[in-house]
Amino acid sequence: LEGTTVSRASVHNLSIMEALELGEGDIITVYKANMIIPQIADNITRSGPVEIPDKCPVCDGDTEIREENGVRTLYCLNPDCPAKRIKSFTHFVSRDALGVDGFSEATIEKFIAKGFIHEPADIFHLDKFKDQIVNMEGFGEKSYNNLINSVNNARKTTTVRLLYSLGIPNIGLSNARMICKHFNYNWQEIQNASYDKLLNISGIGNVMAASFINYFSDDKNKALVENILKEIEFQDQTTTSDDLIFDNISFVITGSLNHFNNRNELKELIEQKGGKVLSSVTSKTDYLINNDIESNSSKNKKAKELGIKIISEDQLINWINKE
Repeated sequence: LEGTTVSRASVHNLSIMEALELGEGDIITVYKANMIIPQIADNITRSGPVEIPDKCPVCDGDTEIREENGVRTLYCLNPDCPAKRIKSFTHFVSRDALGVDGFSEATIEKFIAKGFIHEPADIFHLDKFKDQIVNMEGFGEKSYNNLINSVNNARKTTTVRLLYSLGIPNIGLSNARMICKHFNYNWQEIQNASYDKLLNISGIGNVMAASFINYFSDDKNKALVENILKEIEFQDQTTTSDDLIFDNISFVITGSLNHFNNRNELKELIEQKGGKVLSSVTSKTDYLINNDIESNSSKNKKAKELGIKIISEDQLINWINKE
């Protein structure tokens, strides 16, 4: 599919499964959204719905269905579920978080099983287990040294990366950037932000603010963060108003790019300049970035219907360079 072998396709939540009437053994059609992410387009046989488990298949903890904005999602209620721990570590070291290269989910799973890591800060002390790691299958002296060097490089980080790395529900990368920018990248002010102050940030609503407050109100989470802070050093991120040329401006990106390796790279630049990148075209969108301005794509059509200006990648770059 699009030149690759696809073994899995995204099924984000129960609502999508129910809408597709997915059942075991169904015949489905699959496509790649934006030529990247495998998605289920249609379910031809529709034998579902599948039975929703009331126990987590990993830890046997109770499950719960939650509905937010009309979307039903299944959750494991056990905070100590091993699967959650693996995913939280994977997120912590991911590219947009602490950015520890070479730290795969499989490696994390092995390190947890062997007792090398119990909380995020433990990754900075893996040198205590050098002999065991070097002798592990798939490792060696070179792999160990590469991993330790990558961990040490991650010690110099930013408040945005740290906030995002904590995996606070509803606080994605763009929201982490908005929150940190609002508090001028001062970690103590960020961590101690009040509910009302968070609501004063454009784009932060009740659900996000509540998630943020709930996370930092938990003593276990506060101790976890304090242990991380002992291991890292924040890089200066102070910005001036002259840098924020896209402040309060919302963009949507679609189509192929000529000057950036991927959309995340362009998104990061826009957010550094104070802008916000949305996933879909709505009345709140200011500009649609599309190199094929005459395209008949759904996003182009929607932008034209709403009277939203469509600009090319070159026009955006010229805008930045004129400032």
